Amino acid sequence: MKAKSLLIIFIIPLLLGFNSGKKSTNSADTPVALVKKIVIDVTYKKDGSDWETAKTGLPLNDGDQVKTGPKSLALILFIDGSGLLRVRENAILNVYGKSGNKKLDNKNTVLTKGTIGFEVNKQEDEEFKFTTPTAVASIRGTEGSLEVDDNNSTVIRLDRGKVDFQSLKGDKKSGSLTAGNTARIDNSGNISITPQSQDDKNKNNSIRNTNTKKVKIKTKLGDIEIEYYSSENK
Repeated sequence: MKAKSLLIIFIIPLLLGFNSGKKSTNSADTPVALVKKIVIDVTYKKDGSDWETAKTGLPLNDGDQVKTGPKSLALILFIDGSGLLRVRENAILNVYGKSGNKKLDNKNTVLTKGTIGFEVNKQEDEEFKFTTPTAVASIRGTEGSLEVDDNNSTVIRLDRGKVDFQSLKGDKKSGSLTAGNTARIDNSGNISITPQSQDDKNKNNSIRNTNTKKVKIKTKLGDIEIEYYSSENK
């Protein structure tokens, strides 16, 4: 009888130690967004890791970074359905968000370079933010595009809704942008708001277009099919 008691006493600490070693689920482990579509060269990396090839269905956690190459495209959907991003070629961005109370809080997309198209569903009690090297924009429900050009100027072209933004340079001035207009915030903090030009409209139409082309190449080992996105699509 004594031997059985000793065996029970020995097993219980082992079980407790095993349970304490399990990885707990927290907001950092919960995906913020999913990569819904990939064309050609799309890579990603987590904090402190190397760049890896992204695959369709890839979950993105808080702070993960995505990069597209030439003639490439990525569609990113936030897991709560609040926002869809069309990441165009030669773009680099980070996605952020915190999971809590059955919703996604503190949603932010940091665009370092390149262009993204966005569709943000109406946010009742919070804002969806976009951040660039020269501006931060707060969105509750709208559609348009965001671009960081070679001079780090930010260009916001808005087709629907309203955007409140603030320059991160100079006097850090603020402004509001309504549908049909374009805002430009340069690297000195200067802001200009103008009606969308035909070029702005063409760019937004092109950004919304996610159709791809396919070409077959015959080789000695068989046919190879290549899918690619053409930035000249209208």
